[in-house]
Amino acid sequence: MFSLSKKKGDLLGIDISSSAVKLIELSRKGNDYRVDSYAVASLPEGVTSERDINEAEKVGEAIKQVVRNSRTKSRRCALGIPSSMAINKIITIPASIPATELEAQISLEAEQYIPYPMDEVNFDFEVLGPSETSSEMVDVLIAGTRTENVEVRLAAAEMAGLDVEIVDLESHAVELLFRTMIDDMEKHDVLAAVDFGASMTGINVFENGKVVFSREQVFGGKQLTQEISQRYGLSYPEAGLAKKNGNLPEGYVPEVLDPFRDNMVRQVQRFLQFYYASTQKDKVDKVLLSGGCASIPGIDEQIQEVIGIPTALANPFANVVLHSRVNPARFTSDIPAMLVPAGLALRGFS
Repeated sequence: MFSLSKKKGDLLGIDISSSAVKLIELSRKGNDYRVDSYAVASLPEGVTSERDINEAEKVGEAIKQVVRNSRTKSRRCALGIPSSMAINKIITIPASIPATELEAQISLEAEQYIPYPMDEVNFDFEVLGPSETSSEMVDVLIAGTRTENVEVRLAAAEMAGLDVEIVDLESHAVELLFRTMIDDMEKHDVLAAVDFGASMTGINVFENGKVVFSREQVFGGKQLTQEISQRYGLSYPEAGLAKKNGNLPEGYVPEVLDPFRDNMVRQVQRFLQFYYASTQKDKVDKVLLSGGCASIPGIDEQIQEVIGIPTALANPFANVVLHSRVNPARFTSDIPAMLVPAGLALRGFS
């Protein structure tokens, strides 16, 4: 199962990251959205390796936990696949191809871009519409990933008693979220969204509301936790708790946190260099930050000062109502980590 097609009805958006499982449930009335429930559950160390799932059973237990903690009654969900695990490309084909032959023709075209045998791949496509280059051609989005990447996530969700309706790319989910709920998409022609995860940091660059560049690299909050653990003689869980609560020795900020923040800045600079080099573009209008490390105080200002581009925390929930069972303070602190699951949940309305 790998689907770009439209689905109707509310879906739980479930994001399986390298360190946690995150769930969000949205409802819509007209053009207004409400967060009906959400929950986050940590994954034990070693359950994932970067974005690969090593132990589906423990991921299933974490999904079961977020379902229980959120108190949702829904059992239909959408899951995400990291963009680094997939092929995602727009191709152009003749508009004259009959609908009955379309899938076969696109499959043949896709074989040129997917570096695995097609019987080992979960693949889907979406016809985007007439091509800007020729009225006789149409643009088609193709996306594919190794079947094993989908199956391990399906197995984990099914262990938790969920019905998986959609498996989509995380970059598609974020694109949908930004188009739907972030006003900056209308104000800026080129927007770079940088997500600082636990073990992976990624960027999606939007031009006129469409993702035109995606990249991930190994870097994240785990490195900060490991440095705290080694420097202060704490176990990894103790270091994570100390980082969260802020009860660390006086030299922590200049000796540990400041070098990590400098590294975050370098990651953004490197991403932008990759974008400029691969697209021959030379401008980004704004940078939005998400992920757990984005909540480090002052990191947005530091990045802005170094790169010279307006930088802020992404908040797609600025105009969203919260259900009475959602704790506002807790949800606000978790917002930087909720972009992917929210985008997946929106697939139920797209």
